[in-house]
Amino acid sequence: MTTTAPVPLPLTWATKLIERLHLLYGTRFSQAWEGIDKAQLAQAWAEELAGFTGEELATGLAACKARPWPPTLPEFIVLCRPPIQPEVAFHEAVQGLLARQRGERGAWSHPAIFHAAVAVGAHDMLHATYGQLQARWGRALADILARGSWEPIPDAHQALTAPRKTEAGDREAANALRAIGAGHVLKPGNRDPRDWARRILANPKGRTQAIVEMAKRALEQHQEVVA
Repeated sequence: MTTTAPVPLPLTWATKLIERLHLLYGTRFSQAWEGIDKAQLAQAWAEELAGFTGEELATGLAACKARPWPPTLPEFIVLCRPPIQPEVAFHEAVQGLLARQRGERGAWSHPAIFHAAVAVGAHDMLHATYGQLQARWGRALADILARGSWEPIPDAHQALTAPRKTEAGDREAANALRAIGAGHVLKPGNRDPRDWARRILANPKGRTQAIVEMAKRALEQHQEVVA
């Protein structure tokens, strides 16, 4: 199995990055690289930062604002990719997935966190606690971080597709409601079509897990609409 080497940063990126660091640190930065040709300096940074994303470079620059002295190139690499705490990353992923359900991109400090969330699955991420998913999440995050390079985070509409409504799906739902004695909700004029769900949750004994979950989803969706 062959692996593709990360692509160096565009020279324009490296040049702008060096300019930003120069603006932040002034002569402290220029003295650190005194005697080195600017073109060679940009080339070296472009090669050493191969595979880094714009977001990671922004993370490194933001960290520099708290440092009185300019970082060396190896130090800047660490600033761009600080160690990721699995539990912190998990909660970030949950918030990011919730944002994507709203059609937003979400705030992701590292693309590996997004891809780990996709690997675990949005449903499990949003319906289980960190304690329940700790081992599974930790493995997924570690595996994806070990790749060293990651695909860009896609737009929300590309990552999450709403289920397609079909006549067959409507018939299936109607049959399921009739099977559990909730067919009356299909009749026009019914005051509250969610009464059946409340009755099931109030007395779930004898109901299948699928029916209980259906009732929960019905009430959750209603609460989201009201909110």
